[in-house]
Formats: sequence, C-alpha cells, structure tokens
Amino acid sequence: MMEEKNTALPETAPPPTWSARVRGILHGPVLIGLVAALIAIALSVFGMVRNPDATPLNVRSLLLVIVLAGGSWGLIAWAIATAAVEAGKDDVN
Repeated sequence: MMEEKNTALPETAPPPTWSARVRGILHGPVLIGLVAALIAIALSVFGMVRNPDATPLNVRSLLLVIVLAGGSWGLIAWAIATAAVEAGKDDVN
C-alpha cells in the first residue's frame, strides 16, 4: 500500500501585533521598569496640570519630569525586578 503524501502548504501564523512584538523585545525586569516609569511620568504630568501654581507648565518642566520621575522610578523598579529574578534563579539551583 502506498501512503499519500501531504503536499498541502503549512498554514502560516498571522503576523504578530505590535504589542506582541514589544513584549517579545521588552520582557521581564525591563518591562516592569518601563511600566513604572510611564506611570510615574503620567502622575507627575497630572500633578503639574492639576496645580500649575506649584510648577510652571513648560518644555523644561516636562523634560525634567520625564528624566527625574520616569528615570528614577523606572530604574528603581527595574533594579528590584532584576534582584527578584536573580534570587529566583539562585533558589532553583
């Protein structure tokens, strides 16, 4: 008996969405740091808009919010997440 050969082309998967591509590149501690930085920037800008008497709303203030609030909270969250991942690796071995 002769077996039939499957000559059908394999189905190709649909192209990944932009969020799937970003999660493929940014994963683990980097993603946690980025999310924390974005939240810190959003909250700082909200505070600037809500109370313009405390901080003037100009380009320099916005850049400082991005660098100081986003940078510090992003770095702190990334460091904590990295330490947790490394501690988990030590625990398994």
